[in-house]
Amino acid sequence: MSSFLIVTWDGAGNLVSTLGIARRLVEAGHDVRLLGHGSIDRRCGRGGWTFVPFSSAPDFDSVHPGDQDEEMAFVIENIVFGADVARDTTTEFERAPADVLLVDAMLLTALCAAEALPVPTAALFHSPYCLFRGGPLLDMLSMALPMIDPIREGLGLDAIEGIPQLHDRCDLAIVATPREFEGPGEPASNVRFVGPILDGPPLTRTVGTARPHDGPDPLVVVSFSTSEMGQVPVLQRILDALGQLPARVLVTSGPAVDPRDLRAAANTEVVGYLPHDVVLPAASVVVTHAGLGTVMAALTHGVPIVCMPMGRDQFFNAGRVAELGAGCMLSIDAAAGVIADAVTSVLADPAPRENAKRMAIAIADYGGATDAVDALETLASPTN
Repeated sequence: MSSFLIVTWDGAGNLVSTLGIARRLVEAGHDVRLLGHGSIDRRCGRGGWTFVPFSSAPDFDSVHPGDQDEEMAFVIENIVFGADVARDTTTEFERAPADVLLVDAMLLTALCAAEALPVPTAALFHSPYCLFRGGPLLDMLSMALPMIDPIREGLGLDAIEGIPQLHDRCDLAIVATPREFEGPGEPASNVRFVGPILDGPPLTRTVGTARPHDGPDPLVVVSFSTSEMGQVPVLQRILDALGQLPARVLVTSGPAVDPRDLRAAANTEVVGYLPHDVVLPAASVVVTHAGLGTVMAALTHGVPIVCMPMGRDQFFNAGRVAELGAGCMLSIDAAAGVIADAVTSVLADPAPRENAKRMAIAIADYGGATDAVDALETLASPTN
């Protein structure tokens, strides 16, 4: 048995891959601790691991983040580049050393703390790896890179020229996407693409149920963000668009939206949180904000996607869905008629489903959490 310390944060749907690996490590007989925001423990519970809340870093709840205009600034200052996150990582490791550290790839100061500790470290990418090698996300984060200099100096580390160096210095980089979904460019030598990790525990203690889909009409699943992104207006527009179609519509509103806040037509059922694997095997199309978890779940089941990205990595994800021919991308401001036409078109055209099924075949070759645990166990080996 080996001991693993996982350093994470309340990234809403991003937690699926983190908790999926944690649970699989526990099932393999290892000692697992999760260090992160207390909201993770309050909302998700435990799957055999020990939870340790941040003691210095300020709390953050992705379901109720407060002012959305201030959310990104808070995340960058207090989570991605948070000095307290580095401090808490060091403190917890010194309190109880582990054989391996697994650190969320967005927690850049935690990666710095890990670099200064005598322990093998893996970075976990729950977003496409290529976004951290170049492009708008890296450009935005790089503007705040000077914040990391005094932290590294305090840890006795040299200065870095760019964020990719932090990931490249890890012993392992676990990427929870298939290589086929990534953009161009060669990954670093420490990268292991394990494919989607979708079998983690629920992200809320309250799991809903849905009526069985047993009618002739196609099932349209609508799934937007696990976190609060101001999605109620667009969800209502989608419901208005789909309410008149010859289809059964199932909306999973997630823990951030009360189903009672949505007005549903007779052909529509709205539930709260519902695991994707419960409904996607019967789905004909998914309408989503294009969060990576929903996109990967849909493609894993060979279901075409209508994407309406709202922010974060969603524009990249939606663009890749369109490039792969597995669906289409609409503006978040698309009118109800445009949404209805897009869903009707995807339902009528066999090409998006065929292309989604091709991705499902590719994804099936990856091991997900099993591959991730195999790689982490190699790091924990005394011969490593």
